[in-house]
Amino acid sequence: GAAMMKSDKQWYQRRVRGLLTRASSVFYDYATEQFTTVKVDGGDCLVTKVGSLDSAKRFVDPTTSKSFTYNFLKNEASEVEEVPRDTNVEGWREAVQSALKGYLDEVYPAHVSAVYANLADDMINLTICIEDHKYNPANFWNGKWKSKWEVSFPTAGGHSKVTGNMRVQVHYYEDGNVQLLTNKEVEESVQLSSPAEGAAHIVQFIKSSETAYQIAINENYHKMSDTTFKALRRNLPITQSLIDWHKLQSLKVGKDIMNR
Repeated sequence: GAAMMKSDKQWYQRRVRGLLTRASSVFYDYATEQFTTVKVDGGDCLVTKVGSLDSAKRFVDPTTSKSFTYNFLKNEASEVEEVPRDTNVEGWREAVQSALKGYLDEVYPAHVSAVYANLADDMINLTICIEDHKYNPANFWNGKWKSKWEVSFPTAGGHSKVTGNMRVQVHYYEDGNVQLLTNKEVEESVQLSSPAEGAAHIVQFIKSSETAYQIAINENYHKMSDTTFKALRRNLPITQSLIDWHKLQSLKVGKDIMNR
């Protein structure tokens, strides 16, 4: 009776809440993994794990020092608030951001980036996230580039290792369906004596690594065009001639097909 209906309703509500919780987790993982971009007060910001304030839907943009709630389904930001800057690391963060901008403006048509910084156990931790994409569905292709760079070093400075991960995803789907998904990890020790010098060395490593990676991808692509792609399928059917679909109407089989 009524007790059973109430029990069923409670079970259904728990089930829905469970599904929504799992769905939220999936949306969070996908958006942060992709370095999704979102407009915040008119400017482009990144949605990343390192910029997450609650591992759910609240994020911070270190460039503008603003936090916001992100709607994964609508790709919208709301409840924007000012966040105080950490004066212990802001000098380093700002120096890297400034040095990075010149490089990004030079090579990326529509880049969005974020330089995160924090202090923990007398170690300054910097994380640099870079994203650029171009979606061109009218011509059946989309492309995305993203990279992440990390370095930790004592507040007094010195030599430290910078690690980077670069990822490229290209999807071409006219007269076929071809995807390129590739990534590369790199590392190098750089001198970090001061914010200005350290930022210059970090950005120089990013520039040289990304340039080398871009060249390697281009070279591999040309090799694949001549070898791998040709091995995937014949240019012509086994008859060595293309099918004339208009002439198909004159054949009995063709008439049967057309009449169905």
